[in-house]
Amino acid sequence: MSLEGAGAGATPPPARDPGLQPERTALSWRRTIMSAVIADLLIWRGWAVSLTREGSAAVPGLFTPGHSAHIIGLGACAVVASLMTIVLVVCAASRIRMLHAGVGVLEAEEHIAPPALMLRTASAAIVALAAAAVVALLLGF
Repeated sequence: MSLEGAGAGATPPPARDPGLQPERTALSWRRTIMSAVIADLLIWRGWAVSLTREGSAAVPGLFTPGHSAHIIGLGACAVVASLMTIVLVVCAASRIRMLHAGVGVLEAEEHIAPPALMLRTASAAIVALAAAAVVALLLGF
């Protein structure tokens, strides 16, 4: 095998065919969102069960003296989990819209790679959601 002429007469690489990448990306984001929503629902359910178990359902308002730190902690976990799921939904919708809009011009590198801010935001949201789930488990919902 000779490497002569590899640079001189080489043909340019063919144009990138996006194939099913936008659809695969959309499906993976949807699975991630579904997992986040399930975690949210379990945390919210745990908070509601803890409220009724403690007999605090009849006490008006969340921050009344009748609520324990356990109940307030589970409520905070539920709120954090919900907010992080909303952040993930926004990131997913943005990325899916980006890919579907750029299917014809995906040869350009800036259309293929997601923006760094989106990656950092989605990663931080997933870590915060996981932390809220772990704290909720530790609080014993």
